[in-house]
Amino acid sequence: MKSIRRSTVMVVTVGALALGLALPAGTANASAYKTFTWKKGSTAGDCTMYSGGADWTAPTWTLYPDGTARFDATLTSLSGDDAWLMWAHLKDGNGALLADIRIPGSTSTKFVKNLPLAWPRKYRWLAEGRFDPSLYPLIKRMSLSKHC
Repeated sequence: MKSIRRSTVMVVTVGALALGLALPAGTANASAYKTFTWKKGSTAGDCTMYSGGADWTAPTWTLYPDGTARFDATLTSLSGDDAWLMWAHLKDGNGALLADIRIPGSTSTKFVKNLPLAWPRKYRWLAEGRFDPSLYPLIKRMSLSKHC
């Protein structure tokens, strides 16, 4: 399991209680989300998912209370003609598995990014996912499984 940093950000605006969350008097919750960022690089075979920096986007999953999820990362392959396979695991505060994020409109939990050309080619990976929104309050950790 890779080291992650979890941050929860809540943007509060006046007027909407669309999510039905308790808020301080006089405000309403328009948007809330949780982000999970991997601070260390990750490799599998000839593939590398970078940890961030001037030219790299640190791998980050952003989860929303409506059950949507977005992923952003930068990858490369030493040999080319590769594919990065990834499974994103949602966990509770004790590290117990709640569910895996799945591909929208599918039951598949395997995310795939093709890496046809070798280093120095960099690939930005933007992906969308879904999970059961009833799990949102329980999600405190994430882990990733990968293969190249």
